[in-house]
Amino acid sequence: MLDLYLTPRFYTVWIRNLRVLIQFFSFLLFPGSCGTTATLGKESHISKTKPFPAYEKLSTEEKLLADSLIAYALDHEALYSLMGDLKPMSSVGFPLAYPLGKDSTQIDGQHQVVAIQSDSIQHAITELQKWNRVLSALSFTNYQFLLIPFRRTRQEDRYLQILLCRTDLLDRVLVTQASFFAQWGFVPGTKPAVVLTAIEFEEKHDRYRAYGYLFGYPRHAVDFFVEASQQEQQSGAFVERSFFQIPVYAMENGYFTYAIPKDSHPLATDSTTYQRAMGILEKYRTLRPRYIDKRGNYNPIKLYRKWWKKHKK
Repeated sequence: MLDLYLTPRFYTVWIRNLRVLIQFFSFLLFPGSCGTTATLGKESHISKTKPFPAYEKLSTEEKLLADSLIAYALDHEALYSLMGDLKPMSSVGFPLAYPLGKDSTQIDGQHQVVAIQSDSIQHAITELQKWNRVLSALSFTNYQFLLIPFRRTRQEDRYLQILLCRTDLLDRVLVTQASFFAQWGFVPGTKPAVVLTAIEFEEKHDRYRAYGYLFGYPRHAVDFFVEASQQEQQSGAFVERSFFQIPVYAMENGYFTYAIPKDSHPLATDSTTYQRAMGILEKYRTLRPRYIDKRGNYNPIKLYRKWWKKHKK
């Protein structure tokens, strides 16, 4: 999906597509389970680890959910986190929504917010617990699948994002952009769920800058996006922009994408990133058909494990 950092208008898009997206994925996640613990380690340790080590312990239904999530991840921008190091963090799937938000009659600090005993909420909790097991089973070493609730609600719905975070790349960002992230006390080793929850509930422009770095956008694009938003806030006039698009398997445009000044030319660093991404994508395009059986069923878990065994020795 389009990375959430890209535009402040993303909630409008989500609302329009929400019904179709929820039917497509048919899953919800519990906001209290917004992170699974992964072991930090050096590459020599990672190479001895089997991806998705708890996958076999899932039920048949849970395995199908896990399969759909990894298939989506590889077909979209999370490929560049799973098979490359271009993105410290990637969106996985579409935003989720559930009627957990306060209604207009409820106040800050109120104890009774959600009707826990209702059949619909109990059903949702069961679903959420199931997905918590799936996310935990998929997380391993430096690769963590996280659920982070968005700060904003709409019409009593709480929106949630599923993210894949590379803790090794996150640590690198916390070092290279220390002058920004140190304001929250973030240092290498800080758990990604802590970083992401704090950032999501921060003020707008710090949030934009943080997401920009974490999604793997270059400094010049992050600066432009933040400064354009600040300018729009002051003048009320939208700042025109162009977009630098890096294709994914599912689509040429709209996923690994960032804004640049209107009609400007990409920098050499943008071209380098594009070429690196194309190398990763071409390898995936070659591999993917080999893991589709005669019935047309795709096995992304097997594909990734085979790729890992070959490339992480």
